[in-house]
Amino acid sequence: MSNRVRTPLLRSLLAAAAGTLALVLFGASPAAAHYVYEEAFTYRSNDLCVYDRSEVSHGDGNGYARVDIDASTVLATPSGAYPCAWGLERPAGYISAKIETYVWLGTYWYLCAQTDWVYNDTTTTELAIQARMIGQPICGESYYATNGVGYVWNNNWFGGAVWSGAHYLPDYSFGAAEAPAELPEAGDTVGVVDASGEPVVDADGEPVTVVVAAPPAGGPATTAADQNGTAAAEATMHPAADSLLTR
Repeated sequence: MSNRVRTPLLRSLLAAAAGTLALVLFGASPAAAHYVYEEAFTYRSNDLCVYDRSEVSHGDGNGYARVDIDASTVLATPSGAYPCAWGLERPAGYISAKIETYVWLGTYWYLCAQTDWVYNDTTTTELAIQARMIGQPICGESYYATNGVGYVWNNNWFGGAVWSGAHYLPDYSFGAAEAPAELPEAGDTVGVVDASGEPVVDADGEPVTVVVAAPPAGGPATTAADQNGTAAAEATMHPAADSLLTR
């Protein structure tokens, strides 16, 4: 995949267009839309910038999530240097993405489901993954949100996560109540729920917790996603409680 120029002007235009689109789709309440998304830089330096787009939607009515991770670097020109404006190609296994799906239980957000880490399979500047809930929403009827986690390897993992915003599931229409405003952040500790929507506890009756948006363990991966250009690789969503209780 070839490098692409990402000028600040292009970023501004895209942001403005996205904002206009969001107003058209969302109106006064983003939760009333068929899909909700946010995007932002999670890491910026002279050598590496990591851009993250995180989405949640109703899909077929029961839930869909997508994460796009983009690596860039400085663009040097005779007129000056432009940070985060030139696509930075990374070898296979150097871009990682993971979907964390959270459910709102009325007072707190809990981790409901997640994918395994997915890595780029060729030299590229970006990685996109998507996952669907088959049947009913994994942790019952409520608000759901995607925490799109992404990191790029540059002698260490750099990146973070972007919170998509909330969407009520199941949902087959534009109608939904106002979404909760509280949001967990990368590094926070949150509880985990099972398929019945109940918080998971350990053998001592204490809540099982996880760290939000933790980076991959170890270095670049040797196994990667079967990804075709900018098309999103399909990832399997599984209940978070299952992997915690079986590992």
